[in-house]
Amino acid sequence: MQKKLIAAAVAGLLSVPAFAQSNVTISGLVKAGWESYKITSCTTGFSCNNESRVSDQSSRIIFNVLEDLGGGLKAWAQIDSRYANDLGGGAIGSGNTGVGFMGNWGKFTIGRWDVHYGEFGAIESNRAGSLQTYAAPGIMSQVSGRAAAAIALTTVANGTRTPNILMWDSPNWNGFTARLAYTTSYAAGEGTGVGVSGRGNPGGGSAWTGALRYNNGPWTAGVSYWNADSESRVFSTRLNDQRSWRAWVGYTFAMGLKLGFGWDRSSVDNHFQGYASTVGAGTARRHAWFVPVSYSFGPHAVYGTYARAGHASGSNIAPSTGGDYKAHQWTIGYDYAFSKRTSAGVFYTKLNNHRNAANTAGGAYDMFGLGANGATATARGEGARQIYIGMAHSF
Repeated sequence: MQKKLIAAAVAGLLSVPAFAQSNVTISGLVKAGWESYKITSCTTGFSCNNESRVSDQSSRIIFNVLEDLGGGLKAWAQIDSRYANDLGGGAIGSGNTGVGFMGNWGKFTIGRWDVHYGEFGAIESNRAGSLQTYAAPGIMSQVSGRAAAAIALTTVANGTRTPNILMWDSPNWNGFTARLAYTTSYAAGEGTGVGVSGRGNPGGGSAWTGALRYNNGPWTAGVSYWNADSESRVFSTRLNDQRSWRAWVGYTFAMGLKLGFGWDRSSVDNHFQGYASTVGAGTARRHAWFVPVSYSFGPHAVYGTYARAGHASGSNIAPSTGGDYKAHQWTIGYDYAFSKRTSAGVFYTKLNNHRNAANTAGGAYDMFGLGANGATATARGEGARQIYIGMAHSF
């Protein structure tokens, strides 16, 4: 009898959650290549020179942690660190990084994550292309306004991970999935606006987003909304309030042809807090659409994308331009899969801005990430061209 009691006690101790072990998996992506980048139709009076360089394309190493807590509940964590193959260096947790719980009800996340701007990935993708071959986070997520130095080109929803996120992802309901997320500050700084007593609300910034998607068989479709107010709402500081809708649909044929269509309507408010109107400030709104096409046969795949940002409107649109803040981008490419993990390819991407009157100040549309990452940004009436040869390996 005593032996039975001892055995029962030992079994009970072994079943206590404290003895549960976390499972850790390591994965990642190594992606880089050679590119030739050139500003075209230069409006600055200088020649349009070509730049040749090696560039990293968001290489990363990811640690995933999962612990079964019993009763269908699991704890999870992810540390996604981006690093540079070309220059070296990087930052721990600079990618999609968070911690939370998951179960039959879905997944809860606290951390830093891609939201809204990346939703077009359901219809636009390639294996070995550069980041600039994607129209979704570039021209489809950018809003161009008045040609004034104070009005920079704005990428809605950051064009990168949104920090300070509280997020719920639903389970899969017969092909339907949903996402709801809230951030206490969608920009990098949180609570940094100290302000003057009685003037503005430095803690008033926040953002929320929601998405509903369908992915079942050959069809994919969805809609996403982004609503953001800038963090520092102090008197005389510039706002960066954003509103954005986007929708998409795609179909994959049995022989490997994939067609897609995406639409985006976004607006940015650049008013100074506490002022009714200011020269060079106000709202800018625009519609944009794109058509991504790909065809896969055996290890081969070819790609083509056309994107267009249309007529702009709003209080910061210069009347002399008639709202002609337009741009278009197109990409053609090919890649070859040596295996399920390794591929290489060649891509050509071209972007053109309309003239937008004679002013050549900043604020023109640009390829994703180029102007912000060392390359010369395009001015109004100018374009950009990239030839890219690269490879990718996932693990």
